[in-house]
Parts: sequence; C-alpha cells; structure tokens
Amino acid sequence: MRAKEFISETDVHANPKKLSTDQVGSLKGAVSMPDISINKSNGNPYAAYRFGIAMAGAPDFDTPPAGAMAGDPLLTTYTDHDYNIIQSAAKMVGAGKIKQVTNNRSQEHGDVHKTSPVADWNPRNRKKAKK
Repeated sequence: MRAKEFISETDVHANPKKLSTDQVGSLKGAVSMPDISINKSNGNPYAAYRFGIAMAGAPDFDTPPAGAMAGDPLLTTYTDHDYNIIQSAAKMVGAGKIKQVTNNRSQEHGDVHKTSPVADWNPRNRKKAKK
C-alpha cells in the first residue's frame, strides 16, 4: 500500500453520509473530530497525538495541551557535520529558523558516580596492586 492511498492532503471534510449502512451499523458510538484532523492543510497531527495521550489519563489525570517541544521536531547532533545536514535540509524545504536548544557537547549529570562501585572486585588484582 502506498501512502497516497491512505493520506489525503486536501481540505475535503469527512462525510459520514458516504458510509454504507453496514459500516454505520458496525461503528457503535462513532465520533469525528474535524478540528484536530491530521489530513487537512490546516490540520494538526500534534493536537491529535496529544488528544490520544490525554485520553489515556482522562478523566483522572490532566494533560497539558503541549509537551516541552510542543510538536516541534527535536533533532540531536553528534557532530558539526550533522548540524550542517540539518541546516541544508531546512533550507531546501523552507523549514524556517532552527533554534539551538543545547550546545554540541555532552555533559555528565551531577549525580553520576565517577568511580566504579565494582572496580576492585577481583582479589587477585588487589594482591598485585599491594606488591
């Protein structure tokens, strides 16, 4: 199956009247939510995703409408070359500005143990070290 067979990039709205009576009969309690459509040009796949997250906890747990990145792609780079690739691709498709969230250096978290808790596990190594 090709993506174009199930993804429609148009502003055509859902038309439940196109469902057969057999389809309607098998869809007990069906609802449509056109404001968070993922197929329309003004659709919002992220809102649909967050809606699914909210349903998992509803009604007992509140879910904010956006997470830390709020639907923005989050990319991590390991080298300057990786960052250059992102810049080039963004320019090619007109993706707009790139906001650098962190620098290109990894850092140990403050509570990371810097010495191994099992470094001296072999008694033979301890004897050699004492000599």
